[in-house]
Amino acid sequence: MGPIQNLQELTSWLRRRWRLLALATLLGAVAGLVMAMQTERVYSASAVIQVINPVIDVTPESGARNGAPDITRRVQMIEQRLMSREALLDLSERLNLFEGLPISPVEQVALMRQSFSISAIAAAQQGFSRDGSLSALVVRASHEEAETAAAVANDLAGALLRESTSDRQSEAEQALQFFRAEEARLEARIATLEDQIAEFRSENEGFLPAAITQRREERGRLTDTLLSLQQQISARRNELNGQDSGSRRAVTQRRVAQLTEEIAQLNQQAAVVNARINEIQEVLEAAPAIEQQLIAMNRRMEQFQAQLTGASERRREAELSARIEVDQQSERFELLEAALVPEYPISRSRKKVALMGLAGGVMLGVFLAYLLEFLHPVMRTAARVERELQLRVVISIPYTMPGHERRRRQMIWGFGTVLLVAGGLAAAWALGLF
Repeated sequence: MGPIQNLQELTSWLRRRWRLLALATLLGAVAGLVMAMQTERVYSASAVIQVINPVIDVTPESGARNGAPDITRRVQMIEQRLMSREALLDLSERLNLFEGLPISPVEQVALMRQSFSISAIAAAQQGFSRDGSLSALVVRASHEEAETAAAVANDLAGALLRESTSDRQSEAEQALQFFRAEEARLEARIATLEDQIAEFRSENEGFLPAAITQRREERGRLTDTLLSLQQQISARRNELNGQDSGSRRAVTQRRVAQLTEEIAQLNQQAAVVNARINEIQEVLEAAPAIEQQLIAMNRRMEQFQAQLTGASERRREAELSARIEVDQQSERFELLEAALVPEYPISRSRKKVALMGLAGGVMLGVFLAYLLEFLHPVMRTAARVERELQLRVVISIPYTMPGHERRRRQMIWGFGTVLLVAGGLAAAWALGLF
């Protein structure tokens, strides 16, 4: 059973405790006002950048970029550059974001990184897999001033567009310069190797395949000639052996002398033929090594030519990519919506904070008044005496507070109210609300 059972007791309780209710309500209102004044207004502005698909696409087989992952990486690299310490401090200086505030550069960078963001919106995909392609980028900026928030968002969006265009053109130009230099290097290597091959062929002309074929044919002919000479020598030696060397006949002696001279000539011819055969054999034995060197040089020439063909193809593709970037026919970013000055803050409304403080004061006053009534359960009416004690009241004498007690209580309440108001004003003054 509580101390308040009906409407009459409720109204009586409110009449007795109205000062406490009013004081608590005033206290809650002051606290809510102070909190509302301390609540900072934060405005948020956003700019939308659309990712436009390329008009002319270059397939990955031709050595071009690989679409969506390249876009995602490029956006991440641009975001890292825009959120770097130097870039943020330059932005702060250009837009006077922290002018007159005692904030160090490190704190400025930390606050700006919390207030600025670049988020990507994934493109719609078919099926359940995603390739990382993007459809739009949203640049958001928050600040205490609405105009500054919009200015920062537009500045970051413009920087992102400039960085994207500059990056793609720079990458295309660097690729073109690299492949041009590679093509020139390979052409120089090929020219040098051609000179080396020509010099090597000139120095080793006798060891080349065509000359080796002729040498083999010559060796075959010389071998036949040597065999014929040996047969002739054998025949003359047989004839010489059949002659009577001791005969004194002039015919026989002339024939012996003739045969001896012919054998000597044939032996001399056979020696010359045999020496030539040995010389040709040395050439034929050395030819495989020379041929292997020439094959290695030709193989290197084929490798250089294949590399040159590939470099030429990549150079033509780089020229095409550079023209596509200059004509803005590749995948690019365009500003779809510029950031507008926000009309309403995204932070909690000061009116709501003040009303919450007022409501909290009322609830605190009701709680304290009810707690005091509960801790001092005085039966103030005859109806309550009858209800609690089951006794009929014969006579009821009303309580009249003495004048000095009434004045003392009024002084206490008045002093407390003045002290509370003075404390609230002092707190507001200390917080810089005035």
